[in-house]
Formats: sequence, C-alpha cells, structure tokens
Amino acid sequence: MEQIITVILPTVFAIALGYLLSRWGRPDVGTLIDVAMFIATPCLVLHSLYQNPIVIGDALRGWGAALLLIVGTFVIAWLVFGIRGKGSSALYLPIIFQNTINIPLPIIYLAFGDQGVALTVLFSIPNLLLVYSLGIYMASGHKALRPGLAAVFKTPLIYAAVLGLVLNLTGAAVPEAVTGSLRFVGQAAVPLMLLVLGMNMGRFKFSRIGLTITAGVIRMGGGFAVGLAAVWLLGMTGLPRAIVLFEAAMPSAVVTSVLCAKYNNNPELVSSIVLATTLMAVGVIPALLYYLT
Repeated sequence: MEQIITVILPTVFAIALGYLLSRWGRPDVGTLIDVAMFIATPCLVLHSLYQNPIVIGDALRGWGAALLLIVGTFVIAWLVFGIRGKGSSALYLPIIFQNTINIPLPIIYLAFGDQGVALTVLFSIPNLLLVYSLGIYMASGHKALRPGLAAVFKTPLIYAAVLGLVLNLTGAAVPEAVTGSLRFVGQAAVPLMLLVLGMNMGRFKFSRIGLTITAGVIRMGGGFAVGLAAVWLLGMTGLPRAIVLFEAAMPSAVVTSVLCAKYNNNPELVSSIVLATTLMAVGVIPALLYYLT
C-alpha cells in the first residue's frame, strides 16, 4: 500500500496543479502539449526502448493484445448499444480507444521503471496507428482516411519508437552523452503530461449522464475483462501481462474528443465520456496497482 501511495500521490498532485492553473490563469496549453508530445515524450520513449531488453515474442503478444482489446470492446459496445439502434461512431470511439500514453505512462514509469515504459510504448503502437487512421475515418462519418494516415507520419512518437527498436535489436552503440541527454529531456515528459491532463479536465463537461456512465463502464470494466481474456489466450505472464491489464482498464483517449470536435460528430457526448472515465480512473488506478503488484 505504501508503494501505491508513493506512485499515486505525485500523479494526483501534478494533475491537481494543472487543473488549478487552468482555473486561475490562462496557460498556453497548446505549447505544453507540443513540448510534451513532440519533444519530451519521444526522448523518453527512445531512451527507454534503447536501454531495456526487448523480447520479440513479448512485443508481438502485446500488439496482439492491443488489437484484441479494440475488437473486444467494440463487440461489447455493439451488443449493448448497436442491437438497440443506439450505437454511433461517436459513441464507439471513446470506448474502443483508451488512453495509452498520457495517463498510464507516468504511472507505469513510477511503478515499473524504464522497462515498464518500453513495454507500454510497444503496446501503444497499434493503438496510435489506428486512432489516427480508423479513428479519423469513424469521427469524420466514414469520409476521411487519408488525413488520418498523414497524421500518423507526423507523429514523432512513432519515429522514436521505430528508432529505439532498431537501435535495441541491432545492438548499436550510442554514446553515453546522447543517452544521458535523452534521459534528461525525457524526464520532463511525465510531469508535463500530467499537468496537461489536469488543464484539459477543466474544459470538459458532463452530457447525457446515463449513456456516459454506461460507456465508461464498458471502456474500463469491459476493457479489463477483455484484457484478462487476451493475456490468457496469448499466454502472457509477468510484467508484460501487468502492462496489458493496466492499459486495458484505462480511460478514454483524449484525442477522440478532439477528432469528434473537428468533424462535429457529437463532441459533447465524447468529451463527457472522456471526463467521466478520467475521473473514474482516480479510483480504478490504485485498485489496479494493488492487484498487479
């Protein structure tokens, strides 16, 4: 329990500071997001993937689990909403795409270190590729696929992950000055992501409470159930299993609300689901850490 408090307290503290800053001032959230996602996080990802041993079998099983989670949560959502004619792409998006980086990465870094970060990044690759392709296709009303594919190739995180994998698997020697610099800048990613999360929470409002809560339970509770089935089917154990189960129960990806707002596809409902699941994570994450550690 002491270890869980040690992990959770800095996380909650940083999120609360971000939220208070958004209420008391007018911070430039866009600049912080750019610094976190285009500079600090790629440095953290590249350093973690290069420094930690990567087992190809674990990576493939992690990718398989990520795909099973997307398919499995969609099936559950369709059974709950689609059969009754209440399903829509805007409703399905925040259910099938969970937050794989902003919320879990800082907590996993504090709980499991660089090796946990490396496995988290590997797990997130299919999700990142699909949310910027399939996700945009769904949010746009099945009209825009090419912009999504273009967005994938503008994401530095993808290049950092690929480069880290190549350097790791080829055994290439990287000077200590370079790895030290990457680690130094990468350490800023964790507090920056949490501060941004706190600032963003002030922008969202609840809408259609019953639908929001049901979608949130499917995203986190249904996601965890699918995660248990996935790790069992794929024979995952140890830290890879813990990372998949932790990711499976994460709240909805913030980017889904951004995409639906861009294409005017029921953005109020999607933002409401993102906010509800993020608040639910306050209680879910300690329970997850207790179970997994």
